[in-house]
Amino acid sequence: MDNALRKVSSLALLMAPLMAFGATANQDGTAETIYHNAKVVTVNDSFEIAEAVAVKNGHIMAVGSNSQIQALASTDTKLVDLHGKTLLPGFYDGHIHVGTGARPFGATFNVPTPDQLGEVLAEQAAKVPAGEWLVGVMNRPYCHMKMPNRWELDAIVPDHPVMLACGVLKLTLNSQAIGKAGLSKDTPEPKDGLIVRDEQGEPLGVLTMGARSYALGVIPKPSLSDEQARENLRAQLKKFPPMGVTSVNVAGVRPNELRLIQDVYARWGDELPRATLQIFMFPGYDHVETSLAEIEGLGFHSGIGDQRLKLGAIKMAMDGAIAVPDFKTIEPYDSQVSFDEHGPWENHDGHFDGVTVIPQDNLYKVGKRAHELGWQLGIHTIGDAAAVQAVEVLERILKESPKKDHRHHLHHLTIRPPEATLAKIADLDIIVDTQPNYTYYNNAFMLAAVSGERLERQNPQRSLLDHGIKIAYGSDGLPHGPLLGIWAATTRIGYDGKVYGAEEAIKVEEAIRAYTQGPAYLTFDENERGSIEEGKVADMVVLAEDPLTIDPLKLRDVAVEKTIVAGEEVFAGSHVEPYYQLPPAL
Repeated sequence: MDNALRKVSSLALLMAPLMAFGATANQDGTAETIYHNAKVVTVNDSFEIAEAVAVKNGHIMAVGSNSQIQALASTDTKLVDLHGKTLLPGFYDGHIHVGTGARPFGATFNVPTPDQLGEVLAEQAAKVPAGEWLVGVMNRPYCHMKMPNRWELDAIVPDHPVMLACGVLKLTLNSQAIGKAGLSKDTPEPKDGLIVRDEQGEPLGVLTMGARSYALGVIPKPSLSDEQARENLRAQLKKFPPMGVTSVNVAGVRPNELRLIQDVYARWGDELPRATLQIFMFPGYDHVETSLAEIEGLGFHSGIGDQRLKLGAIKMAMDGAIAVPDFKTIEPYDSQVSFDEHGPWENHDGHFDGVTVIPQDNLYKVGKRAHELGWQLGIHTIGDAAAVQAVEVLERILKESPKKDHRHHLHHLTIRPPEATLAKIADLDIIVDTQPNYTYYNNAFMLAAVSGERLERQNPQRSLLDHGIKIAYGSDGLPHGPLLGIWAATTRIGYDGKVYGAEEAIKVEEAIRAYTQGPAYLTFDENERGSIEEGKVADMVVLAEDPLTIDPLKLRDVAVEKTIVAGEEVFAGSHVEPYYQLPPAL
């Protein structure tokens, strides 16, 4: 038995006894806790409004008027008067990322803003002898719009190899680091990434996607104990309850991380949101057999686990990312709108249409086998070309091996695909896991690649609903709370204060449903989560203001006052998730 199989089989055995726990609470007797004098937004099929909720054994015992619910109280019942505040089902973030490290790639420092680059690097260089690596992180979103090149880094730190990461998909090196990575004008361009070069073909230091391997193979590997990894995971997950998030869908972990996440939930699960874990596979161009072996070795499929922690889909990425940008498009990028002098299109004579990370045939081979073994599929598609290709693959798989309730889905779907593809998504009942906050946060990066209709209609929301496509909302761990996402979905305001594609805006009620019921359906949990209804788990959030009546422009500023998981408060206070306000000069 290989390590992956041994670790995951252990997870299965430990989780199995918990799966027998029923979803319906015992309705006999009295309530343990009653929340009353509230505006209870149930988000049931009729979007009904109630006044009070009774909770027992971690489940919702009853929902109704104050008098109806208070009749279920005894002298031992805890009564919580919400004084007219709004009670919603707990938000479900349908797309987050967590990692075992405190920072990507074992980085030891961060650069908050471009203006602080020189100061921070000089300070770090003074701490270690010449020749030792400096590995840091540049804060998003600034770094995505202008990464320093090798010469700019050399001017600050000439005597150390330097690597700065921007998120996890883009990094930059100085000349010493380029030399250690063995990069030159003769280094071949990877199929699944970019080496940004000058006019003579020399590397400028910026590497994206698959090209990162040149640098990651030579930087020092961080020494991280299991206990440190667990603490890092716990700290990342604890950020979500203050946002009103009671469940998360982790969109990509590797099999060897499963045991650590299981340990975290075994020790601290009561203070964390419920989690569904998607398994990341990287078939790429040359690793199909490796991915197939990993899937076979897992020995089980989507759904194993319990109400706190379970496994979801197999996750694969079809194309690149917004923040590079190198997502795959049908038409080439509009290079004239770039504000980054070192954009990836500079390597392609202005005719750049992004990067394909997994060829269609490889996606089909791995996706087909995963589907046959009972796995749900989640495919990353940012560009419209990637969406077209992924839908063609899913269509082929579903025709060859029909399955009614597959719940396969596309992550992101950011560049609006052709009408025929949208119709096919609806017809195949493919879900779209979309991030409404992209309209605000990522428009700055979209401006570097697309303009006109593609820019206005990017991150489509209304189009999806109008085609009858099921949607699930998430943040992609940027990190923005659900209220900012709901604000972005309903206002379509970009980082620069402009409204982009007002015709793609949706109603507040629709956005709330997409941040509650939508992800619950995505992870096969709609019968237990996503609404405040009798028998469902008592996962709820109390807001200081009513999102249904407040000025939509103020939605992102609504404070979370309580977050409740299984009837227990995991957060109580007054929290507004911060959002980035970029300076007008950008």
